[in-house]
Amino acid sequence: MTDLHRTFVPDLEVRSAAKGGDGRTIVGIAVPYGRPQRIDASLVEQFNRGAFNRQLGAAHRVPFAREHMSLGGTLIGKTMLLRDDAAGLYGEWRVSKTPAGEETLELVKDGVLTELSVGFREGQSRRGKGGVVERVTAHLSEVSVVLAGAYGEAAMVAGVRALQDHDQVGFCPNCSATTARLDEARQILAKLPTLPAAS
Repeated sequence: MTDLHRTFVPDLEVRSAAKGGDGRTIVGIAVPYGRPQRIDASLVEQFNRGAFNRQLGAAHRVPFAREHMSLGGTLIGKTMLLRDDAAGLYGEWRVSKTPAGEETLELVKDGVLTELSVGFREGQSRRGKGGVVERVTAHLSEVSVVLAGAYGEAAMVAGVRALQDHDQVGFCPNCSATTARLDEARQILAKLPTLPAAS
């Protein structure tokens, strides 16, 4: 079965020591519940609350990546906690002290990487009101920090909290500085060569 990918713009932060973290733990909502999103011309979908409940007790088995590994991304850490909240699937991810992990933390702090994307395999689905495909169950195969994805601002990184400074810094969704940084990052990424698809 093929993994599907969906991106959201969650409220994310890097947890500081003052908040019980170590400056390397990203926390936030990975998948919002009950939010219809157009994926393409023929698909509008939403995830129902509890869609990932089977994996809540085995969060450590869900990799945390910079871009999706199946699309050429890099493993940067692991999932420490998954919890079913009213707003969506809440998660905590520990970023490893690797070059890619360090770079990712800086890009999140600078407001350049602002979105989470999930890789999942379809489980039970049903047609809801207006033809919306409701994902009742799904298997979470990975969570990734990405530049841009299908859900846009529905799952955005809200900020980064540094180890020594517990105030939110770096991301303001309506600030022109953030928009300029995102545009600059998109231009840089557009110039990079495209990796061949995995066979």
